[in-house]
Amino acid sequence: MRTTILLATLALLFSACSDDGSVSSIMDGTYVGTFMITLEDGQIQTGDVAFTFNGSSYSCLPQQRYLPPSGAGSFQTMGQVLRLKDTSMHTAEFDWTLILNGDFSFTFNGLHLVLQQNDTEYHRVRTINLTRK
Repeated sequence: MRTTILLATLALLFSACSDDGSVSSIMDGTYVGTFMITLEDGQIQTGDVAFTFNGSSYSCLPQQRYLPPSGAGSFQTMGQVLRLKDTSMHTAEFDWTLILNGDFSFTFNGLHLVLQQNDTEYHRVRTINLTRK
């Protein structure tokens, strides 16, 4: 019986990892780090941010107002793509195109989570480097 449980646990752990050692799903918890957006003209803006993932929900809280905008909603992972769907209420006093929505490529090794989105419509790149607390 113990052998069966051990083998099932090992199979589950190995199936959650890809060949490069990254994990294909995001673990619940709080992650802190840096948000960076590179604009079309090459200008870079950065700010500290905290993300919380719980089940299929997330929240985002910046330390600097609107960099990125605070948000919350649902998320799902599909391979190495994280899809954010922001459903929080927002005021009209900032650029809504900065709200974190849509597909982000991601890498996650169980501790470090890196999200990246190439925004072809507005010609900018968003990179979020996070560490699980």
